[in-house]
Amino acid sequence: MIPPRLHAALDAASAAGLVLLALRWPGRLSRPLALAGLGVAAYSLATRYREGPGRGIGLAQHRLLDAAQGAACLAAGLREERPGPRAFLTGYGQFSLAAAALSGPPGPQGVALPATAVAGAEAIGPDLARLRCGIVNVAFIGQPGAGDREWFLVDAAIAGSAPFIRAAARHRYGDARPAAILLTHGHFDHVGALEQLARDWDAPVYAHPLEQPFLDGSWSYLPPAPEVGGGLMAELSPLFPRRPIEIRDRLRELPQDGSIPGLEGWRWIHTPGHTPGHVSFWHEATGRLIAGDAISTTQQESLCSAALQIPKLQGPPAYFTTDWEAAGESVRRLAALHPQAMIAGHGPAVEGPEFQAALNELARNFTALGLPHDSRYAAARLTA
Repeated sequence: MIPPRLHAALDAASAAGLVLLALRWPGRLSRPLALAGLGVAAYSLATRYREGPGRGIGLAQHRLLDAAQGAACLAAGLREERPGPRAFLTGYGQFSLAAAALSGPPGPQGVALPATAVAGAEAIGPDLARLRCGIVNVAFIGQPGAGDREWFLVDAAIAGSAPFIRAAARHRYGDARPAAILLTHGHFDHVGALEQLARDWDAPVYAHPLEQPFLDGSWSYLPPAPEVGGGLMAELSPLFPRRPIEIRDRLRELPQDGSIPGLEGWRWIHTPGHTPGHVSFWHEATGRLIAGDAISTTQQESLCSAALQIPKLQGPPAYFTTDWEAAGESVRRLAALHPQAMIAGHGPAVEGPEFQAALNELARNFTALGLPHDSRYAAARLTA
C-alpha cells in the first residue's frame, strides 16, 4: 500500500505534469490534458489522505477517481494513432490504474493453493468440463457426443462470449442443443451471452426463485463495494453493469426439492451471500462441485490474479458480495460436502487433498481468511 505522504506527492506531480505537458503539446490533446491535470489537482486537494473524520473525500473515493481516470486515458491511448501520444496516454493510464490498486487495502486474505491442487485438464471427469471465458468460467455437464437436449450449460460468461461457448459446445457435442442453461446467479459476468445462447438454442434457463427478479427486469443488484480492496477489479467495480436482464419468457424456477429437471445425479444447493439466489451444483456420487461464485480459486479482486488465474482459495468476489454472514455459511455448507474436485466461477479448476485442506481451513476461519478489511455490507461483523 502506498504511504499517504507519497500518494499525495505522486498526485501533485501528476497534476503538474499533465498541465505542463498540455502547454507544450499542440493539437487536439492539449485541452483534454489540461482539464485532466486540473481535475487531478482538484480532487487531490479535496482528499483526506489519512483515514478518519474530516472534510473532503476519503481515499476510497480518491482511488475510484484514479481508476476511472486511468481507464479513460488507457482507452484513449489505445485509440490514438500517433506513436508519441499513444505511448504517453497508455503509460499514464497504466500508472493511474496501478496507483489506484497499490493504494488500496489488501482484500480478503484467502488460503494459498499449491500448483499441485490445480486440475491438470479442463475436463473434471468424463461428463464435466470447464471453459474459461476471460475472467470467468462456464461449465458443460454431459458426456462428449451427448445427443440433442442431453447436455447442460452452467452460466453464460461475459458479453461477447457466445461464439466461444458455441464453438466449445460444437466441439464437444456437435450440433446437439442443451436441455437447459443453469445459472448460479445473474451478475453481468455470468449472463453476458445468456439471451443470445438461450434464443439460438431455444433453451430454458433455470435459476433460484430469489434470483429471478434480477433476470426478469425487475431489480438491479445493490451497488458494489470497491473499498474491499485487493486490486483493480475491486477499484473498477463501480463501472461494472448491475442492471437486470430480461429473459422472462425462458426463465424457469429450480424445483424446491433440489433436483434439476432432466439431470440425474446432480442437485442444486442454495448458497446465498454473493447474491440472494446464488446456487451451486453438486454431484454426490463423484464428489464434484460447481461452486459458482460462492467460492473463488483466484483473488478475483486483483486484475493480475484474475487474468493470470493465480491459484488462491477465497470466498466470493468481495466487491459484489452483499451478505457476508450468509457467504460464510455457504462456504461452510459446501466444505461439509467434502468435494473431491471443484469448478469455481473464477479461477482454475482444483482437486485433491491439498484443495480439500485449503477449503476446510477457509471454512473454519472464514472471519479471518474470507472477509475483507472493509465493506459497506459487513461493517457490523468487521468491527465486532
